[in-house]
Amino acid sequence: MSKIVLKNITKEYGSGETKVLALNDVNFEVSSGELVVVLGASGAGKSTLLNILGGMDQATKGSYYVDDIDVTKLNDRELSLFRRKKVGFVFQFYNLMPNLTALENVMLSEQTVKEHLDSKEALRLVGLENRMSNFPSKLSGGEQQRVSIARAIVKKPSLLLCDEPTGALDSKTGKSIIKLLKEISKNEGQIVIIVTHNASIQYIANRVIKLSDGKIIENIKVDNPKEVDEIEW
Repeated sequence: MSKIVLKNITKEYGSGETKVLALNDVNFEVSSGELVVVLGASGAGKSTLLNILGGMDQATKGSYYVDDIDVTKLNDRELSLFRRKKVGFVFQFYNLMPNLTALENVMLSEQTVKEHLDSKEALRLVGLENRMSNFPSKLSGGEQQRVSIARAIVKKPSLLLCDEPTGALDSKTGKSIIKLLKEISKNEGQIVIIVTHNASIQYIANRVIKLSDGKIIENIKVDNPKEVDEIEW
């Protein structure tokens, strides 16, 4: 049972008159199986929050716990291990190795941790059991994004962070990716956090967090989220 807890997370850049509060006293917690959508305009703090959640940046103040690990206390080496073992990343652009097959791309990620899914099983979970030997150039955008999701979940991470995962996809393909992420959250028990500009996606979430000027202005737990097919894109 995974859990993340943010307590009074603040991130400052610069100092004195040039000081910018990218995040200002952010508090929330999320448990296994929850799918969270983080919304906000450009400059609201979404990217900063994502970087702190993923261990790519450190908070100036506050505490951030993942499975009882205080990430804000980790040194650089420990942060690298944290990212490798605890976090799976899915980005808008797929970042696949073009000279490797779908299976080989996922196997690269599998080899970074001791406890992992079988790479073929990860590709089966994302519906690509028949495309494992294809190179990225022979896959559609949606299929490439599925490979990137398989690459993330093969590590069995506590936390799956998705940064605009449908941003480069058409509406039909984007819906299929969101449906897949919802299934992973529900069936695999992972915490899935989607950072997006697409407000439509919030309606399928278990929790919606809205940011403005580095502060949480809404943190809503949704008891009856919609199915993906019910939402307008």
